[in-house]
Amino acid sequence: MCDGESCTHAEIDERSDRLANALLARGLARGERVVVLLENSIRCIEVDFGLCKAGLVRVPLNPRITAPELAYICDDAEPAAVICGSNFLHLVLPVTAERPGIRHVICVEEPDAPRVPATCADYSALLATASPEPAQASVDPEDLHSIAYTSGSTGKPKGVMLSHRAIAEVAWNVLLELGPEAPGEKVLLLQPLSHGSAYFVLAYFMRGCTVVVMRRFSAQRALDLTRDLGIETVKLVPTMLQRMLGLPGIEQTRLPKLRQIIYGGSHVATEVLRKAIGLFGPRLAQHYGQTEAPSTLTLLPRQDHTLENLESGRLASAGRAFLRVEVQVVNDHGERVAPGEVGELLVRAPHMMSGYWKRPEQSAAAVRDGWLRTNDLARIDEREYVYLLGRKDDMIISGGYNIAPREVEDALCTHPAVNEAAVFGRTDSDWGQAVIAVIALKDRAATKAEILEYSRTLLGYKKPKHIVLVDELPKNPNGKIDMPALKRTYGSN
Repeated sequence: MCDGESCTHAEIDERSDRLANALLARGLARGERVVVLLENSIRCIEVDFGLCKAGLVRVPLNPRITAPELAYICDDAEPAAVICGSNFLHLVLPVTAERPGIRHVICVEEPDAPRVPATCADYSALLATASPEPAQASVDPEDLHSIAYTSGSTGKPKGVMLSHRAIAEVAWNVLLELGPEAPGEKVLLLQPLSHGSAYFVLAYFMRGCTVVVMRRFSAQRALDLTRDLGIETVKLVPTMLQRMLGLPGIEQTRLPKLRQIIYGGSHVATEVLRKAIGLFGPRLAQHYGQTEAPSTLTLLPRQDHTLENLESGRLASAGRAFLRVEVQVVNDHGERVAPGEVGELLVRAPHMMSGYWKRPEQSAAAVRDGWLRTNDLARIDEREYVYLLGRKDDMIISGGYNIAPREVEDALCTHPAVNEAAVFGRTDSDWGQAVIAVIALKDRAATKAEILEYSRTLLGYKKPKHIVLVDELPKNPNGKIDMPALKRTYGSN
C-alpha cells in the first residue's frame, strides 16, 4: 500500500514478471546493471522483484542524490539501463546523454511531474505489452542481486555487491528475531526503499503480510496511518521518531495494535528515548547493520527498552548479535580484546557482501578469514552487549590519549539543553588533535561555557576544547549526521 494505492501479492508477482520479460526482450542480459531512481511507491517493490526475475543487478539510488553523485555512480556501475521517476528526468537525461553504454531509460510517470518524453520508454506501456508468463532467466543464489553504494563518508562511494543469497539471509534474520509474528500483519516503512527499509519487504512478503510505504515522510501522516490501519510494526530512523514525538497531542494518541517501533542508522539522544519509552512502553527495538552486511548484525530488543536500562546505560548499546551472527572486538594486531576494552568490531555473518564492485584490493582488506572489518570502534561487555563508539578513522588522539567521539557525544547529550551533538578532531599544534563539538540545542538556552563546564565533570581530559552552537546539524540523504560537511565547515583552525 502507498498513498491510497494498493496491490496484492499476486498482482506484484504478475507485474514483476511483465517487467522482467520486457527488459529481457529489449536485449538486457543476465548480470547487467540497472540504476533505479524512484521515490517510494509500489513501483519500487515490483521493480525490485522484476530485476531479480530477469537476473539483472539493481543499483538503488537515494531520491536525494545530486547530479555529480549520479554521474559518478553511472561511471562506476556502468549500467545498461535506468528506471526513474519522471520527476528525476532533469538529473537523469543529461547523464545518460553523455554515456552511450546506458541503452535504455525507462520512465515512471509521477504525480505533479513532467510527462514521459518520447525519448524514454514509458514504464506503464512497457508492462502493458509484455508477457505475464514467469520469466525464463536462470539465476544462481550467488549471482548479484544489487550493488548498494556506501555514503562515501571516508572517500568516494564504494559499490557493495550483495548476492541473492545474502538478501534472502537478511530476510530470514528479520523473520527469526523481529517478526512478523503472524500472516496478515502490517509494517509501515518510513525510510526510502532505496535504503535500509527495503530489506524488510521480502521478510514480510514471505510471511503473507502487508507492506505500507509513504511516498514522502510526514510525521503526522505516519502517526495517522499507524492508528487507522492498525499497524503492528513501524520501521524508521531516529530523526523521524523525534519528529513524531514532537507532534501536538502525541501524549493522547492511542495505538493499540502497535507492537514495535524499529529504529537504526544513527544514535538516539537519551531524552528522546526517555520520552518514547514513556509514551509507548517497551515497544522499541534497535538494529545495527552496515551496507556490507545489511540491517541485521546486532539487535537491542523490545524487552531491553526500559527506563531502568536507560538509567543504567544499557540503551547506549547496539544490543547483542543476531542469532546467526558472530561478533568480536580486536586490537590493531588483530587480537581479541578483553570485555570492556575498545577496539575494532569484526563480524561474521551469512549475509555479508560478496565484495566491493571493481575493487579487489579493498575487498580483500575488508574481509579476512571470513570476518568483516567494520571500521567501527566498539567495546563488548560481559553480557555480550555491543557498544559502538564511532568510526575507527574518526578516533581522536589528543595529547597521546585516544578519545572516541561517540563517548563524548553521549555525554554531551545528557545535558538538558542539548538536542544533538557531533564530535570530531581538529589539528592542534599543542595536543596533536583537539576535540571539537558541534551542538544543536533544544528550545531552552545554554551557553558554551555552561556546556563546557558540564562536560568537564563527566569527561575530564576528553572534554571538548571548542564548542560550536548551531540551529540544526546537517544530515546526509540517509538521515545520518553529515560529518564531512561539519569537518569542512569547522575543521580548520
